[in-house]
Amino acid sequence: MENITEQELELLRILQKNSRFDISELTERLNISRTSVYDKIKKLENEGYITHYAALIDPKKVGLNFTVIVNVSLISQRYDYVEEFTKHVASLSEVVEGYVTAGIFDYVLKVVVKDPEAFNEFIAKKLSVVPNISKVQSTFVMSYIKQSTVLSF
Repeated sequence: MENITEQELELLRILQKNSRFDISELTERLNISRTSVYDKIKKLENEGYITHYAALIDPKKVGLNFTVIVNVSLISQRYDYVEEFTKHVASLSEVVEGYVTAGIFDYVLKVVVKDPEAFNEFIAKKLSVVPNISKVQSTFVMSYIKQSTVLSF
């Protein structure tokens, strides 16, 4: 954390919990003017601390009732295999999170779909068409213990 004040860190803590802030509340909590709050937010955006704003949607409310953690290994870590897999997976709307990992599997994907049939179609028509996949293992999520976008710092 370079070039960031404690006041800016507190602003980040507040915004990550609710980016639909009330400017009066922020000025009071941070003990600074409205202009200073806006200036600090713009600085944090420009420096890449704040990358974007989004509304968190309950998947079940929009008919996406089935979450699956998918572990994937490639045949090889050749650059072209990795590039092709990464580009393909990044384009799939069903994949809401994806990670390059070390260990038994090369990737961990979080896939959210309507139901098991939709997941089967996702695997058959979208994931398995990527060449050079050697292994896929799926774990079906039964319930959530914790979901958060809030970082501790």
